[in-house]
Amino acid sequence: MSQRRTLLIAAVIVLAGAYLLAGSVGFFPSDEPDQEIATVDDDRLIQPTENGSYLWPYTSRSESVDGRTLAINVVIHGDPDRTKQALTDSEELEWEPMDETEEDADPDSYNLSVQDGVDWDDADGSTRYSFIDSSPHGGDAEWVDESYQLHSGAYLGSRSHIRAYTSEADDWTAIQVHEEYFDWFRLRHTVTDIHGPARVIEDDFIDQPFVEDVSRTHYGLDGGWSDGWISSIELAVIGLLSTVFARDTRTALGRVGGNLGQWAKTNRYGFVLAALLVGLLLGVRAIGIALESIVSGYSPQYIAGLLYPLIVVGPPAIVATFAPRLRPLSAFGFTIVGMGAGFVYDFAAIGIGIVPIQLVLHRIGLLLALGVLAVTLVDSHNAGREDEPTADKTDPPLVVVAVAAWLVGLALPLFGYL
Repeated sequence: MSQRRTLLIAAVIVLAGAYLLAGSVGFFPSDEPDQEIATVDDDRLIQPTENGSYLWPYTSRSESVDGRTLAINVVIHGDPDRTKQALTDSEELEWEPMDETEEDADPDSYNLSVQDGVDWDDADGSTRYSFIDSSPHGGDAEWVDESYQLHSGAYLGSRSHIRAYTSEADDWTAIQVHEEYFDWFRLRHTVTDIHGPARVIEDDFIDQPFVEDVSRTHYGLDGGWSDGWISSIELAVIGLLSTVFARDTRTALGRVGGNLGQWAKTNRYGFVLAALLVGLLLGVRAIGIALESIVSGYSPQYIAGLLYPLIVVGPPAIVATFAPRLRPLSAFGFTIVGMGAGFVYDFAAIGIGIVPIQLVLHRIGLLLALGVLAVTLVDSHNAGREDEPTADKTDPPLVVVAVAAWLVGLALPLFGYL
């Protein structure tokens, strides 16, 4: 008992350290403001077109640089309305030039052929601002919110998310596109990448007959995940642009895979425990995405609020039901493996390959909280085993500590600590 208690105390100490580090290491750029710059200095502005308006190449949670989040990573040059249509046209068509040797051939006319591609739909998302200075055109310098938002994927799964900013005085659209997923343990989106999604948009437009040029321009500005480069796409002047464009196919959800294999017959309840933990996390994700597609008239946040209680009470309830049927180390191991596999499969199912260190530490804390709870709830039916001579298998103080640690881990992101 003393060795087990020492192990549990050590786990609690590691758990507390994980929570402390999770609240202090790194940042989530989609949620946390960057305090590096307080004003929009001229040297932080770019000019997408010569003699045109100036743009602050970032987005912000407020009408201030203090709320800076992500960097603008694509600028599409051309009429803003046609740019949006090129991104949202549902026909998914690609132009092919007609045979110009044909009599009376029109150089601006094309045959159409169907091509699979990414569907960009109207999106829900928090408002983000950028700064546009139209003084070269005699206009104003002002903060503007996005002209529209688009996404490909599921709000409660993973998606590519576009915020587009336009200026009435210019023929360009500044785009901030990023990859993100809905994190059930933070109840909001977590950004995982901005460079890959920009390349996807480049690929959509490269070699298309309605595109004059696709290139990248280095502005040398950092921050907001920027590497200093912004993709530049020049739309050609073609009369039938309203019916044309192509896209790459992207999968909204990855396949949920893997199995827990076979273990000793005596640990059958451990397999049930682990499988239920995995199934709960994936089930909440799948139900959320299904409801999002079925109940389209309601905000996805209402669906998240409806399902969140399953995240709060589900894992501890599963552990409390099945852990007492196992030995202490088995209970700890199956709980850690089950919940850990649930985290991994959930990330894999929505296509997340890179997880921020702050998020990893937070998940470690939650794993340890459930693991400690599992060990302390081991039932006295194990008392007859040689390696468990003590009948009292439940340590009430540590049960309280474990439950409190679980609730604290859930509360941290809700109160803005990560």
